[in-house]
Amino acid sequence: MSAQTQYLKGILLVLISAVCFSVSGTLQALAPEEATPFVITEMRMIIGAAFLFLWCLCFGKLPAWGVRIPWRPLFICAFFLLIGQLCFFSGMKFLGVAAGAVISIGSAPIFAALFAWIFFRITPSFIWAAATTAAITGVVLINGFNLDSSRLTFIGILLLDGLTYAAYITYSSRINFNIDSDFCVMLILSIIAIALSPVLFLYPTEWVISSWRGFGVCLGLGVFTGGVAFAFLTAGARLISSNTASTLCLAEPLGAVCWGIFLLKEQLSISNLVGVMLILCAIILLLFDKTEQKEPSVA
Repeated sequence: MSAQTQYLKGILLVLISAVCFSVSGTLQALAPEEATPFVITEMRMIIGAAFLFLWCLCFGKLPAWGVRIPWRPLFICAFFLLIGQLCFFSGMKFLGVAAGAVISIGSAPIFAALFAWIFFRITPSFIWAAATTAAITGVVLINGFNLDSSRLTFIGILLLDGLTYAAYITYSSRINFNIDSDFCVMLILSIIAIALSPVLFLYPTEWVISSWRGFGVCLGLGVFTGGVAFAFLTAGARLISSNTASTLCLAEPLGAVCWGIFLLKEQLSISNLVGVMLILCAIILLLFDKTEQKEPSVA
């Protein structure tokens, strides 16, 4: 596979993951009233891990007996994702979903660029800078940006989410796994599910199995925004730089707008339309970026 083909494949995989992640807001809007973000997150991890296990079992992706599993990097990846999700839901509770998306998702490419420069001395290209600026502007136009300066603590929490998200993409993309990446993601989701398991005893869970609606929401979140999304993100991020992967994840609000229009019959405003066009322009710019530098891999 040529370098250009590998690069385009990485972009496609990350974009597919962004589309899968984008359905989470729509599905949560359809969840029963008694559903809490923490139980939803836990069910997403459990179902996502179960789905990936069946996927690996059916397609021969399970490692042979005795193969060494890289537990240390897997626990580090799980730590980044766990902290990020807790920060996102905590900040979102007080600032709202729109502000949460702008701050957490919008800050991730900036943190990824800082990691690349500090640890690998890789300077982002002009094309990446232009694409990221356009994409972040598009995210702001889609979600709005009306914040109360008195809530700086929660802004900081959401920035921490963006930092851990960028850290996950940067770290996971550099690891030379000796086992299939889908199996690795299954283990990561399993670790998070075990760590978050106490929430099942702290918050109501009856809604998960008491109605087809609750079960369907959890199933959709687990399969699409859990198993499929994280698997595609991890696989795609290994083929392109963490800078580019983080910027492409800004396509998630674009997908959310489309789901809102087609499934929830929401109206598209002028600012939403401009935001959508800016994100599309950013993706097109990255498709033709021939100056991208991939971070070196580690064992």
